[in-house]
Amino acid sequence: MRAVNKDLSYSEFITGIIQRLRNPLNALQLQLDSLRAEIGSLPIEEGAEIFDRLQRMQKNLAEIGSFLSEVLRLADIPNPQTASVDINSLVKEVELFTRLESSKKDLLVQVELEKSLPPTRADPNQIKQVILNLLLNAIQASPPKARVRLATQTDNDRILITVGDNGEGIPHADRGRIFEPFFSTKEGASGLGLPLAAAIVKTHGGEISLKGDAGNGSEFVVRLPVKGGK
Repeated sequence: MRAVNKDLSYSEFITGIIQRLRNPLNALQLQLDSLRAEIGSLPIEEGAEIFDRLQRMQKNLAEIGSFLSEVLRLADIPNPQTASVDINSLVKEVELFTRLESSKKDLLVQVELEKSLPPTRADPNQIKQVILNLLLNAIQASPPKARVRLATQTDNDRILITVGDNGEGIPHADRGRIFEPFFSTKEGASGLGLPLAAAIVKTHGGEISLKGDAGNGSEFVVRLPVKGGK
């Protein structure tokens, strides 16, 4: 058994594991693709059941690949590429991007933007990722025809981004764990979205917190320094 290099960082260690896993997974995917092509030449009554099983296997492989990609993003968050950023503009972009999802449940996304919000230094792509993660969570947690609140404001030397929903909320017993990797209250979820969002906010010198009581929805608040960045 190969000894672990103690000089490796946590990020390098996780990245190495994922790369080792991806090689056999990719090889397996190629084999499934080849089998799928061969089965296509069989009589329908013989190939239908096998074809269906192959489709399920390929779906499982895709889920594993997606999960590994999320783990990799959490383990190796790049340093923010900071610039002067208008947070209100980022919020508008994300809201527009998620309209298809919110419309599926006939949700009202109520956008409340502070007009005098000062610019900050941040990585726009990373902060958009944070807002997108929180907004999609709120949409998924909300019942049909409910309201989701997406707001910005200043609080002394902080810019606040608030995302609230009218869902069932998060039980008090789970609140201390929601930012832990792999923990999720949603069946089938990877449990990496909130930890990734929290890690990104931390690299920007900010913090993220949860408000609201179980049964009365959830409200996540991101606090970023007005000057921000590194």
